[in-house]
Amino acid sequence: MRSVLLTRRAALAGAASLAAPHVRAASARRVIFSSVGGLTDAPFYIGSALGLWAEAGLDVQMMKFSSAPELMTATATSQVDASGISVTPGLFAAVQRGLKLRLVGDKQSLRPGFSATRLILKPALMRPSEAEMVAAMKGRKIALSARPSAVTMLLDDLMRKHGASLADIDVVELAYPNMFAALTTGAVEGAIDLEPFLSQAITAGLATHACDFTEFVPAAGGSIVPLVYSEGFIADRGRAQDFMTCYMRCVRLYNDAFVHGKDRERMIAITAKGAGIDEAAVRASYPAGLDPDQQLDRGFIDRLQRFFVRQKMLAQTIDLDGIIDTSFAEAARAALGPYV
Repeated sequence: MRSVLLTRRAALAGAASLAAPHVRAASARRVIFSSVGGLTDAPFYIGSALGLWAEAGLDVQMMKFSSAPELMTATATSQVDASGISVTPGLFAAVQRGLKLRLVGDKQSLRPGFSATRLILKPALMRPSEAEMVAAMKGRKIALSARPSAVTMLLDDLMRKHGASLADIDVVELAYPNMFAALTTGAVEGAIDLEPFLSQAITAGLATHACDFTEFVPAAGGSIVPLVYSEGFIADRGRAQDFMTCYMRCVRLYNDAFVHGKDRERMIAITAKGAGIDEAAVRASYPAGLDPDQQLDRGFIDRLQRFFVRQKMLAQTIDLDGIIDTSFAEAARAALGPYV
């Protein structure tokens, strides 16, 4: 069984899939999912390797984009059915324009002990205390995958904790795969990076772990990358629900492995194969938070949109009922039962 990364053209043409190979594409309902990649795609690899997508009658195809704004455009125009998109001003603005995008679950969250998105810095910037470290960051180039995103608020939280702000650093926008090279050449001196790229940079001696940001999210976790459904996908209720139910099932297997240690080595092997990296790299990486019940903290999402307004990235806040739809996750929990 293999995971196939599709180009945009191939995906839209229905070329290859993550469904089990014995299920003919003609007999399965296609779902195109997009993300920026990284180890937080593990549930999709798990679903493929164990034949769960095929069991649900789904032919799941994956596309990768380099940034949240690109994902936003593809989802807003229904080029893809669902995406894992960092919370951006564009999500709220799209709803203000009347597009029926909905945040339906969690693609990556932060909670104590689980954070696959972290600040890393060149060793020369590290200091004995966090306050001294923040002071050393002033005037330095720090890479983000996109400035209008959730991690920007978390970086601002860190800076403000020590009397500084985003204005004190030089933010450079780079795709996650390009951050390693930028750290190598000295084009940037730090980055908010994503697994497996951040651990690769640390292992290579290019950077040191600086902050996991978990103190700035709710205790139960805050989703920085929600699962987002396109308008067309929402309208196809049966297909969208089956996708959510199967996705939740895969996320729970991920939590069984990486939180509770059940079949951990097997899931590491599946994730490594799907991501195209060594098992050792997965084993050494920081595990991502993935909510087994696909719950979203409304207060955290509201804090994000208010931050975007203050940063003049968003004109005004919206009623969260217009962007959050918990019904798919609720139906999946009813079908699967409580996670224990």
